[in-house]
Amino acid sequence: MKKNSFYFLALLFLAALIFNGCGKDSCVEERQYIRYNPIFVSEEGLHPDISVEAPKDLENPGKIYFYQNYILINEKREGVHVIDNSIPASPTPIAFIDIPGNIDIAVKSGILYADCYLDLLAIDITDPTQATLVSREEQVFTPFGSDEENYLVYYEEEEVVEITECGQAGDDLISWGFQEDFVLANESGGSGSSGGVGGSFARFTIVEDYLYTVDYSDLRSFNIATPSTPDLVNTVNVGWNIETIYPFKENLFIGSQNGMFIYSITNPSTPVESGQFSHANACDPVVVDENYAYVTLRSGDECQGFSNQLDVLDITDVHAPSLIKSYPMQNPHGLTLNGDFLAICEGEYGLKTFNAADPTKIDQNLQQHIKDIATYDAISLNNGLLMVIGADGFFQYDYSNPAELKEISQIRVSN
Repeated sequence: MKKNSFYFLALLFLAALIFNGCGKDSCVEERQYIRYNPIFVSEEGLHPDISVEAPKDLENPGKIYFYQNYILINEKREGVHVIDNSIPASPTPIAFIDIPGNIDIAVKSGILYADCYLDLLAIDITDPTQATLVSREEQVFTPFGSDEENYLVYYEEEEVVEITECGQAGDDLISWGFQEDFVLANESGGSGSSGGVGGSFARFTIVEDYLYTVDYSDLRSFNIATPSTPDLVNTVNVGWNIETIYPFKENLFIGSQNGMFIYSITNPSTPVESGQFSHANACDPVVVDENYAYVTLRSGDECQGFSNQLDVLDITDVHAPSLIKSYPMQNPHGLTLNGDFLAICEGEYGLKTFNAADPTKIDQNLQQHIKDIATYDAISLNNGLLMVIGADGFFQYDYSNPAELKEISQIRVSN
C-alpha cells in the first residue's frame, strides 16, 4: 500500500511538472495598439466631383469654422456639414457638401476653400444649399508617397487587439501599415481671419488677400485677391510634423510636434521665418495675443510624446520667444483665447476654462471644468459665444459670465 502511494505521489509530481511546462509554453497576453493603414487613390480618383446633399448626422467630426451665421464642420475625409446658426439656441443643419478626402476649410467672400485629397477647391457657398465648384487647383498638396499607379493620400487609424505569446516583442502602441519612409500627417489646425474664424487645429487660414496652408512639411501661400481663383505663389519648407497655423497681425504661428515656428508675412506672398521655440515631442496647437503664445502639448498615439501641459511663451520679441511657465494638464487638445478668457479642450476629460489675465497664475484661476463631454477644439467669439467640437458632437455656450458657462445648444453625434 505504501509502495502504491509512493508511485501515485510520484505521478502527481510528474504531471504537475508537465502541465506547468505546457503552461509556460502556451502563456499568452493581449496587446492593444493603433495601426495606421495606408490609403491609396488612383490618378483617376484624385479629382472627384463634389455634390450638395441633404443634411447628415454628425458621425466623425473634425475641424470647425465660423463664417457669418454659418457653422461649418468637417466630417473627416467625407465633406462639410453646413449649419445655420442665426439662432444659436436652435442651430439648424441645412446641407452637406460631399468632398472626398476633405479635412481642412476656410472661407472668404462666400468662397469655401477645401482640400480634396491633393487638390485645392474653391466652392461658392453664397447659398450653401446650392454650393457650386468654381475652380480646382490640381495636386497642389504633396502626397505621402506613390507607387506606379496610385498615390498614398493618408493613413487610416485602426484599433487592433492581438493575442500573442508572453514576452514576444511587438507593437504595443503604434504600427505602420506601410513600410516606406512616409510620415503621418496629423489632422491639426489654426485660427483664421479676414473672412471667417477657424479653430486652433486649422491648417488653412486667411489673412487679407492670402490663403495660407500647411501640411506635414510645407507652408503654401495662395493669392486670393480674386477669391474664386486661388493662385499658388509660394511654397516654403518649414520642417517635419507640421500641424497647425494661427495668424496674428503680421505673423503666422505654426505648430509642429517639435516646436513652434513664427513666420513674418510683412511681404504676404513670401513668408519668412523670424523665430522659433523648441519643445518636447508632442502635438501642439497654438493661439496668441499681443505678448503671449499659448501652446498645448499632449501625448497620444499620433503625437508620439508623453507631455500633457500648457506652455505660455513670451513673444514680445518674435525673434526669440521664451518660456514663461508650464502648467500640467490631463490631455489638452485645441484651445481658444478671447481677452482674458481661455478655454482648453481636454479630450475625453472635458472642457476647462481659465482667467488668463495673469499668464503666470493660470493654474490658480480655473473657472470651470465641464467633464461630461469629449472635446477637441473650440472657437470663442467677441459676443460671448463659445463653440466646441469633439467626439460627442457640437456644443455652444454663453461665456459672457466666464465663471459660469451656460449651455445654449448641442448637436450630438449619431450613435
